[in-house]
Amino acid sequence: MGHQQASAMEEASSSSGQKRESPEHGTLFANIFSLTFNDHFCMPIYMHHMHSSNNEGTATFQRCKKKATRLPVGADALLSKTEEDNNKASDSKSQGQDTNGGSSESSRHFWEQEDNPSCFHLDKICHGNGEWFYDNVHNNHVATSSIMLLNQPSITYSSVDIPEEYDPDERYYFNVSSPSASQNRTAKNSRTPANCPYSSTPYHLIVQSFYNDMIGEFYSRTIRGLNEWMRDYPPKSEEDVQLYVHFASEERQTLFHGHRLFLGALPQNDKIDSFLSLIQNERCQCFEKLVFCGYNLEDDNLDDEYEDDIIEDNEQTFFTADRVVHLDSDYACDKRGFRRGNRCTAYNHIRQDLLSRYERKDPLLQEKIREYRHNILLKNGVTPQQIGDVDEWKIVGLTDRKARRVWLNINEIIHTCETKFRHRKVVCIKVNVEEANSIQAQLLMHKSLNSMIGIHGAQLSHGVLLPQDGSILEILPWIPRNISDYGEWTATTDRPTPLGEIFHGTTLNHLGFRLGRESVPMCEHLGWSDKGLKACLMNETNDNHIKFNWSDRDFNVDIDMISKFISLFLLKEIPNCSRMYKRAEENDFVIYNTYCSKGEDKVKRAKQYFHSRSRARQYQNDSSSQDD
Repeated sequence: MGHQQASAMEEASSSSGQKRESPEHGTLFANIFSLTFNDHFCMPIYMHHMHSSNNEGTATFQRCKKKATRLPVGADALLSKTEEDNNKASDSKSQGQDTNGGSSESSRHFWEQEDNPSCFHLDKICHGNGEWFYDNVHNNHVATSSIMLLNQPSITYSSVDIPEEYDPDERYYFNVSSPSASQNRTAKNSRTPANCPYSSTPYHLIVQSFYNDMIGEFYSRTIRGLNEWMRDYPPKSEEDVQLYVHFASEERQTLFHGHRLFLGALPQNDKIDSFLSLIQNERCQCFEKLVFCGYNLEDDNLDDEYEDDIIEDNEQTFFTADRVVHLDSDYACDKRGFRRGNRCTAYNHIRQDLLSRYERKDPLLQEKIREYRHNILLKNGVTPQQIGDVDEWKIVGLTDRKARRVWLNINEIIHTCETKFRHRKVVCIKVNVEEANSIQAQLLMHKSLNSMIGIHGAQLSHGVLLPQDGSILEILPWIPRNISDYGEWTATTDRPTPLGEIFHGTTLNHLGFRLGRESVPMCEHLGWSDKGLKACLMNETNDNHIKFNWSDRDFNVDIDMISKFISLFLLKEIPNCSRMYKRAEENDFVIYNTYCSKGEDKVKRAKQYFHSRSRARQYQNDSSSQDD
């Protein structure tokens, strides 16, 4: 989750109107606005973000208006249609017919919506022998007016916009010419569907976002936007959609079970693969629609000045984008939106869709979970006679990593848990997502838990699988600003951490607790206030400066803090939100999200209690060493 905070939208720093700029804010919205919109869409977006701390708003609005003229190849012919023809076409579509005599689904396609800036599609496109080409032979047998409705531009993929710390994977070759680009058809673009059959799945959807090799980033940057779009415009059938994940980085191409697990929140046929597998497939295959989401699309023909002319051969280039954009949820789920309360509902939508879809797919899932929980209890020394009803037990999962961010005293924590809480039907176990070798194994591993505790990292993202009222404790790493402030976004308490965003507005309880100097088993002869601590931790001769980074640093956790969490938030009933807040305040926990009732009505709702900014800054000052 390391980079999500850095790319979040800007946050208002005070009521006086002064703004604090997020480093990538201008870049993010420049990418968003560099796409195609109609005029009526450009102005609302510009007005919505006109208070940006830079001047991108005006420039991007102008680009937006200019690119609103872009139409599919052959659009000049469409413009010559009479008003009567247009009215007839409109009437046919309103009755569920298109000009081919079939059923019109344009209103159901989220990638064709004017307010969707990061998705586009290509019609009747084929791939074989390492080449992409449009199905022109099919076009010969279709009425000219129908061909004009096909989106078949000359288009090229460029990898220049991937994150700078990644090396682009040059195997992603995508370059296809529009039918109008060549006067004489070659053998290459005269292949027939018989030689290159069409997939039985009509929509093949390729998704991309920055840092999508990290499961938490993938969840927030890819799944959130797609889930909102597919809720707005669901496909007629899940069998109509097949998904591919595009990993732009050469060294990070692994499609993990976690990717597949979270894509289960979306309506699709579960035949998930990587985009690279599609490109490297040697068998010739055609697709009715190839859809790309998480990209910026640019017209290579358009100058900086506004052009009135329609260009016959529309040449385009598409680039990787920061995320799959859904403007409504992006606005509600930015930093300011989180602090306004429960305006961000997108993450609750994902979680509910994820859980309900797996329930529908497996009617025996609850029975399997109970059996899984029963086996956990047996493996941890609870006899069958002691077990009784498995639902009465609380199973706490401590996230266990074998490399980087290793929880050094995890065995001691588990022993204390057994000694203090076994008689109260609590069992603490290690959970390591890397040991779950299938989607089903990951699903059962996490749905069997009542609570998860762990350092900031990808595995805590699986906390979304916990049952209603489940509890997550995020252990926040020690980040002394005057030694190394890298990773500050993983320890914020005045606003959500990246994980805090994932659990925002859900029926889960997500708390955080900051570690201190005692959690770092380095330079132990020096206390946090001692002179020379920074020099010791940053000593290059013993590689401390590398090991000290939060993402690589092993850690210890205060045993008493874990005991308090279990006692106060897992075992003790929470009568209302105010009592929850009081318990957290008295024991130095932050509440990123809680599911509680506000008063006597007993109606539960999501609530957040962040620390004040002054309190968060004071912690940063107090946790720093005395070195200059």
